[in-house]
Amino acid sequence: MIGRTPETEWGEAVGEHSESYALSRSTSHLLHRAQQVAADRFAARARKSQISLRQFLVLVAIGEQPGASQSELVKMTSVDRSTLADMLKRLASLGLVEKTASEDDKRANTVILTDAGQAAIESAADDARKADDAILDILPKTKAKTFKATLQRIAKAIDEAIEKAEKAERKRRKAEAKKAKRTAEKAAKAAAKADKQPSVS
Repeated sequence: MIGRTPETEWGEAVGEHSESYALSRSTSHLLHRAQQVAADRFAARARKSQISLRQFLVLVAIGEQPGASQSELVKMTSVDRSTLADMLKRLASLGLVEKTASEDDKRANTVILTDAGQAAIESAADDARKADDAILDILPKTKAKTFKATLQRIAKAIDEAIEKAEKAERKRRKAEAKKAKRTAEKAAKAAAKADKQPSVS
């Protein structure tokens, strides 16, 4: 019998990844299916609330960080910018949130909950818990704990990667600004020196 070697294991891995793409093995699709189960459970239980599970989660994010900017909410919720803008417009029309110009940047908006928004969270919180349970209850308790812990590790890793990328971008911009400043200073000195030189008549 031929034993397993790194070469045979590599060959199996290549074979696995060279197969045609199948939804049944797609991590993103499987996660989406699980999330859809939760969304459907929430919708079935919270029909009177007039908000979806995603909108509820945006309300919770605003409640956790009152006065957050839309950019900050994008990071907190992982909802893309254009979709979030539409959601906030909808929530504002329902009287659940208020948007005001940021004191630090007049071009940006900050968002806060209204009393009705806080009441909406309290009213739908149990429905949101049941929506989470719709996923976790499918698994044995020990595996449900492991599954949730794994998702939390993934989320933490994503946050750390985003923070690292933003830090690198800030560093790059700072270096570019310094370089531009030095270039401008050299140009100014050269111009001043040229002005001091006597003109040839």
